[in-house]
Amino acid sequence: MFSGSDVSGITGGAFFSGLTGEAGSAPPFLVTALIILLAVVLVALFAVTVLYRSRESRIRRKEQAEREVAVRRRIRPSDKREVFERDNYTCQICGISRDYLDSFCEGLGDYLLLEADHIRSVSQGGTGRDIDNLQCLCWRCNRKKGGNKTNEQVRDMIDYGIGYLNDDSEW
Repeated sequence: MFSGSDVSGITGGAFFSGLTGEAGSAPPFLVTALIILLAVVLVALFAVTVLYRSRESRIRRKEQAEREVAVRRRIRPSDKREVFERDNYTCQICGISRDYLDSFCEGLGDYLLLEADHIRSVSQGGTGRDIDNLQCLCWRCNRKKGGNKTNEQVRDMIDYGIGYLNDDSEW
C-alpha cells in the first residue's frame, strides 16, 4: 500500500533524519528525555506508595490506641456497684448522699445521679480495672473534675454540696 518513503513521512522519519542524520532512529535527546520521564514517574509512584503505607500504619496505630483507651476507661457494672457500696452512695467531693436526701423525703435519694469516677484519669494512666482507682461522685462534681483536675481542686471550685446545706433550713 505505502512505499518506504510514504511510511517514513507518516511516522516522522524525515523529521528524525533531519535531526540525527539517520532515517528511522530516534534522536538521543528524546531517548534521554523518555528515560528521565520514566525515572520521575517511578520515583513518584514509590513516594506515593511509601506515603500511603505510612498513613495506613498511623491509622492502625491510632485505632489500636483508641481501643486500648476504651478498655482502660470501661468500668464494669459489678465494679460500679462495689464502689457505690464502699462509698455509701456518697459523693466524695461535695458530700451529698442518698441517705441525706432520703432524710427529707423517702425515695428522694433514688434521684441522685451518682457516677463511678477514675481518681487518676485514663489520660494520666489510670484504669477502670483497679477498684482502688475508682470513687463515687455526683454528676455535677464529675463534670467539673473532668480528666485534668484533682478532688481538692474541684472542692475549692464548688459552691454547692453538703457543706452549703443547713439541716434547719426550709426548702
